Amino acid sequence: MNLRTVFTTMVVLIVALVGTVWLGRGNGDLESPQPARPVASPDDDRPKIAEKGPYPKAVVDESLYNFGEMAVGQSLSHKFILKNEGEVPLEVKKGNTTCKCTLSEMKDNSVAPGKSIEIELTWTPKSAQEHFGQTATIFTNDPKNQELKLQIEGTANTLITFSGGMMGTASWSLPTMSSDKPVSYQGSMHTKYLDEFKITAIESDRSGLKASFKPLTPEELKEADAKSGYSIEVTADPTKFPLGGFSEHLTVKTDIPNDLSAEAHDHPEGHDHKHEHPAENRTFVIQVSGNHTGPIRIVPTFGVHWNPQSMVLNLGEFSAQKGKEVVLSMFVEGTEQPLEIVDQEISPDFLKFELKKDDSFQSKTKQRYVLKFAVPPGPPVSFGRTNLAKVKLQTNHPNAKEIEFRVQFISLKP
Repeated sequence: MNLRTVFTTMVVLIVALVGTVWLGRGNGDLESPQPARPVASPDDDRPKIAEKGPYPKAVVDESLYNFGEMAVGQSLSHKFILKNEGEVPLEVKKGNTTCKCTLSEMKDNSVAPGKSIEIELTWTPKSAQEHFGQTATIFTNDPKNQELKLQIEGTANTLITFSGGMMGTASWSLPTMSSDKPVSYQGSMHTKYLDEFKITAIESDRSGLKASFKPLTPEELKEADAKSGYSIEVTADPTKFPLGGFSEHLTVKTDIPNDLSAEAHDHPEGHDHKHEHPAENRTFVIQVSGNHTGPIRIVPTFGVHWNPQSMVLNLGEFSAQKGKEVVLSMFVEGTEQPLEIVDQEISPDFLKFELKKDDSFQSKTKQRYVLKFAVPPGPPVSFGRTNLAKVKLQTNHPNAKEIEFRVQFISLKP
């Protein structure tokens, strides 16, 4: 037997052996075919689609309605008309919604051929939005319109706008109070959504802060692009304010109900004042800030950080082991008598304060005093923006009876 014949015989034997092993595996190692999963059926609650016609025909002239501009807290509604132009009754069911959706009454959720129903969508924005959109889904048994998407959209603005304010919040700044004469600020509050509203009162916890108001003139309303509003004059009496910066609040009470119901506002320009719960009416807050310099002027020495608007002295960071001391100059006008401290309140009590008259200073209208603030060596401590140290003085000056210094610092471990 030659070499070629031997080689051929061996190849045949190997192939036969492999085939035998493979056949011996049996069907147990083969994956049995899995049964096909049934196609998910639609929700049982949805109207059933007939297997053959005739069919209903769901028609909505417009599926999108734009409210335009509306106010935060105001409820507006729009009624979509759904008509059945088919040959058999149209079955209707409400699906998911992102707003309030109401279907008009119908028998057995069915709309007869040639008849129609109203679908009312209502939305009450909770915050100002440049653009909002809400959707309601309506299921039907129309095979071509099994899901109808109805949409409402628009822009939500703050109901009341203040001059000098943003997003309905008023922040007014009074002129600097440098003498004992009252200072005033003229502002306004108005709306483009209400035909009218009333300010019932303006209140303040600060006795020296008063406010008066009167309706805006037609010319002023036109300039503000408003339908109704008021001019508000805020007046501050310097004799009843401590020296330094201040921030006070005015509470404006109105007859505007907290709940701007859809019935009272079928349109952004509609308003109804027939409400029976004045305690639930809206109030607004005006933040009034200013600076009372009075007859006192503080001049810091080089390297000392002093804010005259807030009367805050910032000592910065320093070693608790060494402590820190700074000196400022205080010039006083409006009295010929030396400035005396009638009473003082210092917090924390380890903070040291000293006031000394500079007898060498020559002026016919002013007096100069040296102010010294010191934090003695001690344990590390921090007095930041939220817990400033304070030096509150009661003086004999007729126009500076109360002076309050605030001190910020952080003493660190060495």
